[in-house]
Amino acid sequence: MGKITGRQIWKTLHADLIGKDSQRGITLTYGWFANQLGHFALGFVPTSIAYILGVELKTALFSVACFWLAFEIYNASSPLYKKEYKGNGTFKPQWKNLTFDTFTDLCFFWTGSLTFYFIASTDKNGLYFFLAGLLPLFFFGRYWFLTKLYQQNAFFPYAFRLSQWNGRLKTEDADFIRHYLRQRPREAHHFIVSGAKKSGKTTITVGMANELAIRHNKTTYTTLSKWVSVLSDSQEELSRGNKSLWTWQESEFLLIDDINPGTPEEANKYKATDIESFINNSGYGDTIKQILGNTSVAWVVGSCSNDDGIRDWKEMLIRIGIPKEKITTIDLNSFQSGK
Repeated sequence: MGKITGRQIWKTLHADLIGKDSQRGITLTYGWFANQLGHFALGFVPTSIAYILGVELKTALFSVACFWLAFEIYNASSPLYKKEYKGNGTFKPQWKNLTFDTFTDLCFFWTGSLTFYFIASTDKNGLYFFLAGLLPLFFFGRYWFLTKLYQQNAFFPYAFRLSQWNGRLKTEDADFIRHYLRQRPREAHHFIVSGAKKSGKTTITVGMANELAIRHNKTTYTTLSKWVSVLSDSQEELSRGNKSLWTWQESEFLLIDDINPGTPEEANKYKATDIESFINNSGYGDTIKQILGNTSVAWVVGSCSNDDGIRDWKEMLIRIGIPKEKITTIDLNSFQSGK
């Protein structure tokens, strides 16, 4: 699978920077830029105010820098004490990711403070070192801009990290999810996720997909009805009408949600054989099967009826060419503690 191109990055930058927010809304990439500009200002403005009030310039710089250092340490350690991030311990916070995010924010705080310091001082020698030190900000910005780009083009229904998971999950399922996310290179795998309403089917799969997006993998969230509606479209047709930088056919991880929302009595809209029929009758059956064979897919099947159980879904996937060993079932109706 190809990565995001420079042309696509430039197109997104142009869309983020040109146009009024009240007309086009806010994207994740724009939000990241605005956030870091705010960090820069929160370093620059307090340092300048302290200096204007008579605080010695270096003291003002040091005080503001230390304040934001203490604040970010407190902020980054929040998964230890904030319930909304802590989850139930099934999945641990990604401390490497958190540390890098914290350091990036600190660099923008400190850059703001240092910018005022060199504006107000005559320290020309230090200015050269400061300008050279700005170079890492480009690489930090490039990484985080791309990360937000991968996340926003997945079109997740909400933001969720696996470390926030507070539902119940079989130990072997949690272990396999961790194993799958750690794979290098990652092999295509299919997940059949079942469970009753509000059991966390969408949440756990969105968490998996988001972890992959943060690792710069092309992921796509869609519902079954939307996916079925484009099965008969060619790649060219998909590209013309797609709002994302990639189509579902170009994704490395495809999340198909709302196959059977609710219980069988409430809504059992599609069976495994229906999906197979949609693929075979699309006009691109062989191509779709080949794509699915090379793509990781999470099938959020919901509550299966007696005449359409998990076994039927496994058999359907095998019939369209998915190896049996590349299919994993996650049943949220039957679990043990995930700790």
